[in-house]
Amino acid sequence: MNIRAGEKQYFSDNLMRDLTRLNVSDLPGTETEVRKISKLMQDNGWAVKTFVGDSALEEVIKAIDSPRILHIATHGYFLSDLELNKQYERGQITSKAFGIETYKAYENPLLRSGLLFAGAERGLDTNFTPSSNTDNGILTAYEAMNLNLDNTELVVLSACKTGLGQVRNGEGVYGLQRAFIVAGAKTIIMSLWKVNDEATQELMTSFYTKWLSGMTKREAFKDARNEIRAKYKYPYFWGAFVMVGE
Repeated sequence: MNIRAGEKQYFSDNLMRDLTRLNVSDLPGTETEVRKISKLMQDNGWAVKTFVGDSALEEVIKAIDSPRILHIATHGYFLSDLELNKQYERGQITSKAFGIETYKAYENPLLRSGLLFAGAERGLDTNFTPSSNTDNGILTAYEAMNLNLDNTELVVLSACKTGLGQVRNGEGVYGLQRAFIVAGAKTIIMSLWKVNDEATQELMTSFYTKWLSGMTKREAFKDARNEIRAKYKYPYFWGAFVMVGE
């Protein structure tokens, strides 16, 4: 979208429409995914901590301390880049998105992508201001950089558009991928578009089953994708997820 001088309201209104289209409803397949994977790992001798529903808080994620595996199954979002008009460049747009001024989100690409946790609806309220001990339920890529993942072998971002970000010349892609790598994650599984809830649950369950049976991460991921590909004809169902890192 191109923004011309004098279109300040058009800019602001379209941004807010992007935000309100974010669906923070429950994901039945996601809870099934988490429960199945948790049982698989426990059956294989892993110590597992599971947070679902109202216990899946942003504060919980921020408090983690280098788990070997971090699996996050939730809603994700990415706000596309916009050309900015003169009013924006002067910092005159003051409407808020996710509790921050929109001009800050457009100046810093790490504020344009994130993950939604319990209570994320608060972040869509332009009047909400988190207190010193309360988060808004939305973990931005900027915040994710500060997670302690120094000894984390694998991060799975089982959510929509977690692999998207803004490309800056000479600096690569800014988004959740970069954030989790900076935080210390060795390998990341993430998605490139809006994913199907049921197909994602099947893919993730198959991946963990194969990995825990002795395959390498990459072998298990490739085999699980091929399995889902054989079941679902269209790439929409099986092509979104990619693995990056070691």
